[in-house]
Amino acid sequence: MDVNGFGDTANDRAVVNGVQTSLDQFRGTPYIQVDLRVSRPFNFHDRWSVIPFAEFFNLFNRSNPGNNYVADISALPTPVNDLANATAFCLNSSCTQTKPITNPNQLLFPSGALGDFFGPGTTVGIPFAAQIGVRVSF
Repeated sequence: MDVNGFGDTANDRAVVNGVQTSLDQFRGTPYIQVDLRVSRPFNFHDRWSVIPFAEFFNLFNRSNPGNNYVADISALPTPVNDLANATAFCLNSSCTQTKPITNPNQLLFPSGALGDFFGPGTTVGIPFAAQIGVRVSF
């Protein structure tokens, strides 16, 4: 089925208010996290070494909201009025009550981080965390 009417059934993208959405428009922000480990070995005699260390996780405390949104508008939890040219959300089953789509960002609905297996996507990763430790070798 050629949903957007451009003659290519293998490369259909959603059409919202008469404008085809861009490639990867529903991707979101990429996952970025910086971790750091700092250590310094101290050697005693020939066999002993003590290595204190500090580890920092998500050093810049970046929020990672995930980058996986529902890409198929027919799979949205609130259906749209027309799959070929979505202009409104249907508020009831017969689609007699609608809410206009004024911005394609209204179509962003998080999908699971690894598909729908783990449920809707949420913040991925951890907030800033740090730990210290000591390694002793003999």
